[in-house]
Parts: sequence; C-alpha cells; structure tokens
Amino acid sequence: MSSAKRPTMSMSGATTEGMNGMRAKKYGKGDRSRRMWTVREEEILVASLLELVAGGWKSDNGFRAGYLGKIEDNIRKEFPKSDIKGTPHIVSKITASKKSYSNLRAILGRSGVGFNVDDDYKIDIDDDQWAQVVAADRHAKFMRNKSWPHWEAWKCIFGKDRATGGGAEMLM
Repeated sequence: MSSAKRPTMSMSGATTEGMNGMRAKKYGKGDRSRRMWTVREEEILVASLLELVAGGWKSDNGFRAGYLGKIEDNIRKEFPKSDIKGTPHIVSKITASKKSYSNLRAILGRSGVGFNVDDDYKIDIDDDQWAQVVAADRHAKFMRNKSWPHWEAWKCIFGKDRATGGGAEMLM
C-alpha cells in the first residue's frame, strides 16, 4: 500500500475525505440561502401569473417560454431594487405554491371540509377528519391553521380547465 491518503467515508455517510485531504459534504445541498417573500411581493407574483393566464400564456403543461422575464419585469416595476430572479426564486415559489394548491385541493375535496367563516381562508375541519387527512398525507400536517389568501387566484392559475359537476356532459 502506498502512503497516499485513500478516500474514506465517515460512519454517518455525511462527509468524504478525498486525495487532497479536504472534507466536503456528500449529501448536502450546498451553500444556498432561502429567500423570504414579503406579502406584497407574493401579491405581485400572483397578479402577474393571473395576467399571464388571462393573456393566453398558460397551457396544460405550464407557461410559455419567456414568462419568467415578464414576471421579473412586473416585480421590478414595483420594487426597482429587488433581487428576485426568475431562476431560482420565482420558479421555486411557483413550485411550492403549486404543491400547496394540490394538497389543499385534495383536503377541500373531502366531504364536510371548507374554509372558515372569518374570511381568512383557514381550513375548517373537525379533529377526527383532520387526523385522517394527516394520516393520508403527512405534508398536510402544517396546513390546518395557516391562512391561504391566494386560494381563488391559485384555482385560476394552477387549476385545470375541465367541466365537472351536474352540468358536465360526456363526449363520445
């Protein structure tokens, strides 16, 4: 065996030591900072997405190319010194919102579940049914007491354009 250092792995599998002796994280996401959106920035984002939907920029698979630039422009009109970029900030926020919309739609689709009467868009559900929701989807655990003010806009932005209910007809 030579005296050169051989790659080793710690017991936890979290770090590796290479030939140069430098330690690096093996499974980490790197040095990345999270961006906290203000309420006004979220409102501008939602308004921009609604504008794009109304302008025909949305298809079944998402938005047409160039939509991030339009959203960036709308945000910069309101906040000229904003550091929000299309990638990763806007894409990440849209992805997280879409996931929340999907989970919320599944919860609200259950019988006897809706928003409370205080108009602050919090889920109104009894404890037994909530336990069933959390058992079915562990990500729903933190959704109950959170306000969802953009729900109506999300239905237009992320919802599918399908006929449902009593007036829907089957095409053959």
